Amino acid sequence: MENENGQLGSVKIDNEVLGTIAGIAAKEIPGVHKITTSLVGGLAQLIKKTPDAGIKVVVRENEVNFELGVVVEYGFDIPEITYQIQKKIKEEVEKMAGLKVVKVDVVVHGIHYARGKMKKEKEEKNV
Repeated sequence: MENENGQLGSVKIDNEVLGTIAGIAAKEIPGVHKITTSLVGGLAQLIKKTPDAGIKVVVRENEVNFELGVVVEYGFDIPEITYQIQKKIKEEVEKMAGLKVVKVDVVVHGIHYARGKMKKEKEEKNV
């Protein structure tokens, strides 16, 4: 039944859902090794296996801000990856949740260098 304003009721999207959308979007960017977490976020990630652990979400009046940390694969262009993360999160959250993304802060907490890659490079140099 519709109310006086012609609406059927209210819809709220939990911050965890927004964080999950942002986490999945960030991990789709080539060169992103993982999203980093705090100790509490790391425990939540182990227990619940959620991709949003470690993503800070702040919602205000149909607007949302995100803050997340990432570890980047060695050899990738860090400014380009962080820009792509920001762009992808903005696109996906606005498309899926209908909220305006005002800000996406990305902090690079580390670089991941695959040991197998290092061994292969040493072998190639010795040839």
